[in-house]
Parts: sequence; C-alpha cells; structure tokens
Amino acid sequence: MTYQLDKSLPLKKNITAIASEELQGCLYSLENLNIHEAVHDIRKRLKKLRALARIVRDEMGEENYKHINIYFRDLGRELSDFRDLTAHLETIELLRERYGQFLYVNFFKPVSSQLEKERDAMEKELKKKNFFSEHLVEKLEYAQKDLVKWPVSSNDIQIILPSIERVYGRGKKALETAYANPSKENFHEWRKRVKYLWYQTLLLQETWPQFFETMEAEIHLLADFLGNDHDLMVFRQKLGSEKILGNDESRKELMDAITHQYSEILRRNARTKGELIYAEDPADFTKRIGSYTEINWN
Repeated sequence: MTYQLDKSLPLKKNITAIASEELQGCLYSLENLNIHEAVHDIRKRLKKLRALARIVRDEMGEENYKHINIYFRDLGRELSDFRDLTAHLETIELLRERYGQFLYVNFFKPVSSQLEKERDAMEKELKKKNFFSEHLVEKLEYAQKDLVKWPVSSNDIQIILPSIERVYGRGKKALETAYANPSKENFHEWRKRVKYLWYQTLLLQETWPQFFETMEAEIHLLADFLGNDHDLMVFRQKLGSEKILGNDESRKELMDAITHQYSEILRRNARTKGELIYAEDPADFTKRIGSYTEINWN
C-alpha cells in the first residue's frame, strides 16, 4: 500500500494500514540501507506519520493527536543532528553544481572534509551506544505495536476537511509572514506548512488522480524550493558558528555570498509558486476539495 487513501477500504482501516506500512518501512530501511540513507528515509516517514495523524486530528481528539504527534516528533529530533551533517554535504553538492565552474578546484574541499570527519565521529559514537541497532529499533517497534490503532471510528471522508482548511489557511498565512519578515525561522515555518499540504494531496491521490497528481507535483516543487533554501540557511549558520574554515576569510566570504545568492533565487521561485498554490481563500479551497471527495469517494 502506498501513502494514499484507498477508497475501496474503510477510512479507519486505511489509517491503520498506512501507519503500519510507514513504520515497517522505517525498520526495513534500518536493515537494508546504509545508515545515512536510512536516517533520511526514516525522518521522512516520521513526518508522513505526523501528517497522517494531522488529517484525522478532529476525529481522534486533541489529546490522542498530541500524544501521537509528540512521540514521532521527538523521535525525529533524535536523528536531526546526525541528519543535518549529511544535509550539509548535500548542500555543498548543490552549490558545486551551480557555482563550481566559476570557482577554483577544491574550493569546497576543506568544508566537506571537516563535515565528513564530524559525521564519522558522530556515527561512531551513536553506534557505540547501540542507538541504531537497539534504541531506534525499540522505539519503532513500540510504535508499530501500540501507536497504529488510532481512535478513528467514522468512515466519512468529509471528516478530514477541517484539517485541510487549517493546513491550507496556516500555509497561506505563513507565506505572507515569510515575505513580510524574511527570517530563516519564518521560511522554515512556511516550509513545514507546505509539506503538510503536500502530504494531504498524496493521501487524496485516488479521489481524482489527474487533478491531485498535478497539484501534488506543484506543491512538491514548492517544498523543494523551500527545503533547499532551509538547508542553505542551516549550512550558512553552521559556517558562521564554527571554525570550519579557520582564518580563511576570503573563502568564508565567498561561500557566504553564494549561499545568500542561491537562497534569494530559491525564495523568488517559491514566492511565485506559493502565490499560485495559495491563491484561494481557505474556506473556498476546502469546499472545492470536499466536493471532489464527496463525488468520487462515496
């Protein structure tokens, strides 16, 4: 079963089946992928689980929702520092692809080498503590056993509409806030709201595949713009807060300049795409989605 609601199944069974599959996917990744790929995949799946809980938030009740959301949020945070180091290395590759032809050979080498050493050291320390082989497995197995039977009793697809309106409305507001006050934190907040909307469109694919596949692709592209921008900002912060480049001020200034320029490009692209996606009033958007689900789901 993929990450989408199957209209041939009761809604409650859908939710349980998708949650179980995502957790099984986490355990599979730990067993079969290299540790960096596994951590990236697990973090994505934990976010998908939180988005799944969010779409039935009103049905399951606030206390149940918060318990599930906090569990998966905190588990994801346990992986964040290790994942950030890989994200920094991926950001360097993005910068190399875009600016490498204009820079001298091995321009990025001192930074990537230092980050690789730091990541190797953290990986060694986590493995010494049996973090991946025991702690993480235990956390995932507990969730697989006790955190998938969510209290969803209604099979009416319309119960998801309040969440869709909230997610869309908060995304629209976050867009406005980000460009009124373009801080790293405000763009990160908008990015989170965009990703929730993206996951919701993934879940609704079967309702009207041609429509939702197009919408999903557009929201996914916006999420990529914002995700790359966020990675650039976190990387820039890393360079500014630690002595990775020592006293090499010229390299540091140039690195800062290209990350800033690339961020500006991504944010311009995100604004155009975002204003198109969030052009509607949240109530109108939700009414439209509700009409599609009512026609094709029932």
